[in-house]
Formats: sequence, structure tokens, C-alpha cells
Amino acid sequence: MDRVRIQIIAAYVLFASPLIVHTVDAQVDLPALEAAYIFNFAQFTDWPAGRPADNIVSVCADPESPLGQALARLDGKHGGKEAWRVRPLPRAEKAADCQLAVLTAGTAASSAIKALLASDAPVVIVSEADATEQGWVIRLVREGEHLKFDINVTEASRRRITLSSKLMRLARTVL
Repeated sequence: MDRVRIQIIAAYVLFASPLIVHTVDAQVDLPALEAAYIFNFAQFTDWPAGRPADNIVSVCADPESPLGQALARLDGKHGGKEAWRVRPLPRAEKAADCQLAVLTAGTAASSAIKALLASDAPVVIVSEADATEQGWVIRLVREGEHLKFDINVTEASRRRITLSSKLMRLARTVL
């Protein structure tokens, strides 16, 4: 009986090894990983009272960017008791209707984006490291093969946004 068991295990290892090698060589889908981070950021964020009580988190992103496309795949997904509504970043109208605004390096600096960055609207601005120097609340940073993030508590406070201490403990840097 032990010999049969050994043969079965050996066959399993022989047939499974190409799958294991393929899995190790697989590349991480960076935009999907960034989207997952952003989805989780929302779970650890409290916006000020007065926000619409429709249990929807409005996420604005550039639909042309790979990150915007990854975020669009999360449209309608529920995080806790709130559903996500992903829509394009406003070009001319009021961007403060977003609870989360995601800025990538390719995001055009429209008048609505400039106004949002200068405002104190309660919007969590998530930015890639090279997208903007000011106005971000959470900045995504790539360090080698790792994705990390920084938190700007001064900007969050100015925008009347409370980020969980659990989220802050995971940040690379808290400013």
C-alpha cells in the first residue's frame, strides 16, 4: 500500500510541476493590484457627515488608464455595506462629487482636477507617485517589485477625512 501511495504522490508532483513553475514565472497585474489596494483603502476611511446616505462610494478615475480600467472592473462590488460606483474623472464639472479620486501619471490636469487639488472637499485623492506633488491623501509607490503607499494625514485632516489607524500602520510613510 505504501508503494502505491508513493507512486501516486510522484505522479502528482511530476504532473503538477509545470503548473508550479508557470505560477512562479507569472507577472503580477500591477493595475489590478493597485485597484485592490484602493478598494481596501475605502474600507478604512470615514468621510464627514453630510455625505449622501445612498451607501455608494463614488470612485473617479481616468477610464483610459490601465488603473482606471482595473477599477472599472470593481464597479458595483460591495465593500462592507457600501457599493462602488466607478465613473470617469470629471473634465470640466465639479470633481468634488467623488469620494475617491484616482490620479495617475497620465491624468490630464484639467480645470476640475486643479480645482479639486486646491479645494478642501472631503475627497480621498489617491495618486501614483509621479502624478502630483501636492493634494494627495494616499500615494501609491512602487519599490522594486513591491507596491507600498504613503499617507498624508495633514491633507486628510484638511479634507475632514479620517483614516483608520490600521491603515496608517501598514503605510510606508505617514506624513
